[in-house]
This record gives sequence, structure tokens and C-alpha cells, in this order.
Amino acid sequence: MSTVLKEYKQFLRTNFKELRLKTPLFYRWDFGLRFDLQTEETATNEYFQEVTKRASTIFHSVFDSSDKVFLVYMDYKYKRQKIRLLNFTFKQIENLQQTEISYTKEKRLYELGDKFDVRNIAIVKLTADRIHYQNILTAIGNTDFPSRKPRLDNNSIFTNKEIYFINIDKKLIFHMYDDRGLDLISADKESLRSFYEKYNDWILDNDREKIQKLFE
Repeated sequence: MSTVLKEYKQFLRTNFKELRLKTPLFYRWDFGLRFDLQTEETATNEYFQEVTKRASTIFHSVFDSSDKVFLVYMDYKYKRQKIRLLNFTFKQIENLQQTEISYTKEKRLYELGDKFDVRNIAIVKLTADRIHYQNILTAIGNTDFPSRKPRLDNNSIFTNKEIYFINIDKKLIFHMYDDRGLDLISADKESLRSFYEKYNDWILDNDREKIQKLFE
């Protein structure tokens, strides 16, 4: 097992009780925020610009340029398919080397009884300033709109790819699931308070009451 993979597993074990990263992240942890990235009119250029703007604004607040990060890249394993170095996400990392990437697998992540439910996972440990995060968040926002570019996966209409950004220093996990929203969870609720207050207008209304109770 690589050093980075050991560090990653130890980090989750110590701070998140061995949480298995999967969607919906917000409902799988006690301390979390769920943000709404949508505006009223969908599928326009202005709509997607606002999605990227909100996601990028929150990301920029969560990650200082010098923060240490685990970027966790996850994809459904189809037959012998592997995660390639030249995928879109890895191209958004400054000067990424093959030796910086650690690989593992997760079995039965979503379907406990399905032996074919296997996810390839790649983990990169780096500083936040090496990540062209706006490009990645834009691609995530385009997930359900095959005609829009860029995309996480140019080889299929839809994708099973998921990307999690873990702030090692601040013990925060950031996951944008698509154009609708993103989840931010923390090892303790006080680490979330400033984001709750600063971006309160963007809290997803469906979960607002639950989130408000967390900070009462």
C-alpha cells in the first residue's frame, strides 16, 4: 500500500470514522452543509455560469492555495477499465506525475449485493494551488447535459465519475454532485459555521431547517 493511500485511509479513520465517500455525502455525516447552485431558468449559458460561479466561490473559501488536499477521483469499473493519466480531471492538475497517483478499489459501494459494483479510485495528494478547480467544477456542472463542454467523460453521454476534494488541514470534504448542488462536510460543526453564515442564501431550502438546527 502506498504512503499516500495509507495517509488517506488514516485521515478518514481519524476524522470521519472511516466514512465511505459516496453520494449523497450530506446525508451520510452529522456535520454538513448542502448548497443550491441553481437559478430559476435552467439550460442557458447564464445558468451554467452561475452554477460554476457559486461552486467556485465556495471552493475558493474552503481551500487556501497552500492547503494540503486529497483529490479523490472515482469511476465505475467496467470490465478491465482503468483510470488513465490523461483523463480530463488529471489534466487540470499542474505538472501531475504518474508517481503522485495512488490507486485502490471500492467494492459494493452503492449496491451491497452486487459483486459487479466496483469503483476504481485514484488519490492524489497535492496543494490546492495546483488544481484548476473552475474547469473541473464546470465539467461537473455539465454532467447531465451531453452537448455541453467540458465534460468529465468525453467517451459517453453520461458518466459515473465522482470527484471529492478533501482539505487535510481544515478537515473538510467538498463534493459537487452535479449542476444542482454541492455538499460540504466537516469533522466538527464549528468549522462549518463561517460558510453557513457567509453563504446562507445559497443553502438548499429542502435541507435548510435541518442545517439551521445544527447551528442553534
